[in-house]
Amino acid sequence: MDEAGGERRAFIARIGTFFLLLGILLVILFIASDISRVDQGRIANATQAYIAQGIQALQTRDAGAALAQQMGLPTPTIALPASTHSTPLNYLYLFCLGTLILVLGFFMRRKFAPPPSAGKRFEAIRKMQQKSREAKAKKEAEKKAPPKK
Repeated sequence: MDEAGGERRAFIARIGTFFLLLGILLVILFIASDISRVDQGRIANATQAYIAQGIQALQTRDAGAALAQQMGLPTPTIALPASTHSTPLNYLYLFCLGTLILVLGFFMRRKFAPPPSAGKRFEAIRKMQQKSREAKAKKEAEKKAPPKK
């Protein structure tokens, strides 16, 4: 039972790690989409394609107006593509969902992760400290013990 419970706890901890990574990804997507939405050039639809289309439309209008004047026809008008602005709340669900998943993943990792094993890195220092504690305890025991006659 204990081994199965330990495996279950480790599995839940791994799921928590997955949720942490997924939450971080969703928050990053929110931040990236928020940055792209706030860009002033994109708000004004000043992308390269839009500028090129606008220049072509102006050139076509001017050329058409010149031909129409020669023939006594009405001048053409410009028809630019409609602008599509994203509202500030378009990507808010990414932030909310990402935050909830982050909290859930953190809770799962914190509650079910097995304790980390002792590292071998400072094992020699721990042994020296243990020996000094034992020697100190031995000296204290000798001081408290009555002298033998």
